[in-house]
Amino acid sequence: MPRSFANVLSLTVTLAVPIALILANVFLFMNPTWLAFQYSQPDFPPSVRFTPQERYRLASESIEYVRGNRTLEQFKALGVYDDREIKHMVDVRELVDKVKIVLPIIAIVIIACLVALARQKENRALAARGLLNGAILTIGLFVAVGFFAAIGFQTFFTLFHKIFFEGDTWLFNYTDSLIQFYPLPFWFATSIGLVATTLGEAIIVGLIGRWWKT
Repeated sequence: MPRSFANVLSLTVTLAVPIALILANVFLFMNPTWLAFQYSQPDFPPSVRFTPQERYRLASESIEYVRGNRTLEQFKALGVYDDREIKHMVDVRELVDKVKIVLPIIAIVIIACLVALARQKENRALAARGLLNGAILTIGLFVAVGFFAAIGFQTFFTLFHKIFFEGDTWLFNYTDSLIQFYPLPFWFATSIGLVATTLGEAIIVGLIGRWWKT
């Protein structure tokens, strides 16, 4: 294998590691268990429209729809969303469906690159370097993102939605069901948890790369 091509494979691993980790962790936090944990926190904002039991059931079913475990008809049958909210959740579902396709592809690319590099002894150090540099890149990116989210979460939250969603379909009133189910403190805690988890995983990947390199 030409050295230049081996370097490209190593760089591919470096760039793919942060994407793979964050996309995988999105699914980790997108589940009713995390929702229940957040609802159980003593300072979590109560709903002004739903009982705790109703709130959890409806919010959980909405998460299941976004994950692809419920049909649009089942989601609409919940009967708590207006057309604007339904449109936004359909957009979220479409984004998640794309992630379901992209994540396995990225994982396969990483594995294929590592296997190709590891097959030749002279290139194994490049495989290890790809993992180590990917971990370093992830840590750098997420320290910056975590700091941004911590000191200016509203700006971070707005910027995120402007990047991934068109127009202002993601803006809702306080009494809308989506805000009642998932208020801003939920997203703040989720973002911090996502960053912390990704950083922890990046450290593990980096240690593997460092160990392999030696």
